[in-house]
Amino acid sequence: MKITIKCSSVLLKKTLMLYLQPYLFEEELCDIIISDRKIKTSKVLFRIGFDKKADLTEPFTHQELIEKLRNFYNENPKLQHIKPTKEELEAVIEKLNKKHQEKIAKLLKNYHEKC
Repeated sequence: MKITIKCSSVLLKKTLMLYLQPYLFEEELCDIIISDRKIKTSKVLFRIGFDKKADLTEPFTHQELIEKLRNFYNENPKLQHIKPTKEELEAVIEKLNKKHQEKIAKLLKNYHEKC
């Protein structure tokens, strides 16, 4: 899944960014846009909200979010043709590795500065 988040609610946006970190991509590369409002887009829109028309109603858990997104992804005809390739999976893994390396380097730097 390649996801972009466009939410008005800062709290919801930060929560989704935390929960969906491995799936986040720039809008031009994404398959799904997650939003808390209706927006005009050529991409597939997954709405989160309090109303019954939303694809996921608030409040929700991390597990509920992932499950709903996977079902939405698998059932949406516009997304049927999209399957992750080996290159895409390697890119996601590389992105995660880079972020972890940066965090470790920052922690080591902070540790050595305190010593």
